[in-house]
Amino acid sequence: MKINFQKDQVTTEQTPSGKTLLEISLEQGIPHYHACGGNAKCSTCRVMVLEGLDRLEPPNLKEKALLEKKGWSASNVRLACQTRPLADLTVRRLVIDETDAKLAKREASEGRGLERDLAVLFSDLAGFTPFAENALPYDVVHLLDRYFDHMGKAVETHHGFLDKTMGDGLMALFGLEHNLDEACLNAVSCGLSMLEELERLNRYFEAQFNTRFKARIGIHAGRVICGDFGPLQRRQFTALGDTVNMASRIESANKAAGTALLVSDRVYEQVKEKVVPGKFLEEPLKGKTGLFHLVEIRNLS
Repeated sequence: MKINFQKDQVTTEQTPSGKTLLEISLEQGIPHYHACGGNAKCSTCRVMVLEGLDRLEPPNLKEKALLEKKGWSASNVRLACQTRPLADLTVRRLVIDETDAKLAKREASEGRGLERDLAVLFSDLAGFTPFAENALPYDVVHLLDRYFDHMGKAVETHHGFLDKTMGDGLMALFGLEHNLDEACLNAVSCGLSMLEELERLNRYFEAQFNTRFKARIGIHAGRVICGDFGPLQRRQFTALGDTVNMASRIESANKAAGTALLVSDRVYEQVKEKVVPGKFLEEPLKGKTGLFHLVEIRNLS
């Protein structure tokens, strides 16, 4: 059988001998990381199986436990120290240098670079910039602290994950623990709750700062890449991809549409039996080609 270590430009002829991929690669002089000594504890020997995933022995108990911890059970990532090939195979090492090894050791249990189907919510406060330009710094921070405290609780109540705040905006993920149908309904329910919370907050803002705000919320659903990203000192779990960009663009579309909560047609299809729709729109989205079907959500049915 042929074992091809892609990127290392090494292809070796092997007879089925019960050797692991790690043992085979080390015999070929490949500098294959294995910080724990091949005991399925560190995952630095991980490889991506590009061809021949079905030609490997199933994960043993030690490998299975670590794959589950890292969130790779359904992926094509295997541990070279535990994996024994049965036939031709093409793999790629994933930990190449010392920096990669440090990143691997600091990973959270969710793993890295996982593909998930999630609902993504973006929100923004209309009218915040003029307020911030004219208010005392203390008042700006105090207002945002109070606002994000209420919005964060709304996200948590509806089984979401507050990914980040950006100025007066926020991004939340739904579906990390639920299927996409539930994720979309949770995201829409959260958006409606956020609008209700803002109405209550506006009474306080008007009394204290003589100002009121309107929210703009956009929701889209689809495949994202999620994991822990950023420099070693400040890693953060987040989601990336076109689904995230679309949710942000949908949030921005509220301004021209005169709406507060818009969802994509994909989200609407998941929740249409449980919501009261408003406007049905075909709108351009910044940075995208063509028109997109968007639906205003006014309430739960």
